Amino acid sequence: MNDIKIIGSETKDLAVIVVDGIIKDIGRLRDLEAKHDLSTSPRYDCGGGCLLPGLVDGHSHPVFAGDRVHEFAMKLAGATYMEVQAAGGGIHFTTTKTREASKAALVSDFKKIADQMLKFGTTTLEAKSGYGLNWETELKMLEAIEDVSADHPLEISGTFCGAHAVPKGKNEDEQCREIVDKMIPKLRQIKREGQLKSLENIDVFCEKGVFEIETSKEILTAGKAAGFHINFHADELNPLGGAEMGASIGARAMSHLEEISSNGISEMVSSGTVATLLPSTAYMLRLKPPPAREMIENGVIVALGSGTKITPSSA
Repeated sequence: MNDIKIIGSETKDLAVIVVDGIIKDIGRLRDLEAKHDLSTSPRYDCGGGCLLPGLVDGHSHPVFAGDRVHEFAMKLAGATYMEVQAAGGGIHFTTTKTREASKAALVSDFKKIADQMLKFGTTTLEAKSGYGLNWETELKMLEAIEDVSADHPLEISGTFCGAHAVPKGKNEDEQCREIVDKMIPKLRQIKREGQLKSLENIDVFCEKGVFEIETSKEILTAGKAAGFHINFHADELNPLGGAEMGASIGARAMSHLEEISSNGISEMVSSGTVATLLPSTAYMLRLKPPPAREMIENGVIVALGSGTKITPSSA
């Protein structure tokens, strides 16, 4: 945060040279004209505007079917995230719809979302599965992410999130065993065969009543051993110590962190783990905002995520 360089000019003659999509030089126009042959280069007047780096969106759920607009009234009436889920809504509702959807439909919808994100300045996107919770649908979602990644200007980093929730008919331990003993080995083999090139990360919703600390740790360490980066939901609704656990196993990033402790912040600094904050999610769920200023002042690397999903929910 302290290393941002501000370039100013009283004559407002600043310019940026871009070659093949890459920034080649920045400075005063007359200085750049002296350094480079710009005689045949197209010029665009950005007067009155602002040039910003592309947004790196570190947390999104852009592959899904259906919407949860009907849950908005419950949220306005004060229902919590877990209360909505207990009533059969939330992730479970979207899981049902996503299981029913074809891969072609998921790809088509994701492309539309990706187009909108690119239009508004996102250039790199982390994209999760997590609305299948079984092998067939999780693979379908990851294949949809792969298809869009291969054919879209956005740079997309795929994330396996089979531990987004405990599916109906299973308990936490059963889903853990399904993921650790079956899903992760299958994904590792698929990657070895050169498929799912966009798949890079593993995620768990580490939360009270979903996947507790030890279960989350087992899934994440199994994913890391299979070659995936750890990037997971931590300390969102309850102060479980997810940040401390994630730091201890070398997590590359953790998201949400509304309930992170001061010790968790210290551990994230030591491990160099990125804190991906989702301000719109905290707002929609009426959660207290994460301690962003405390994180920054203590040296945590802070990134932003949209939590993208076209619904008045957050995941």
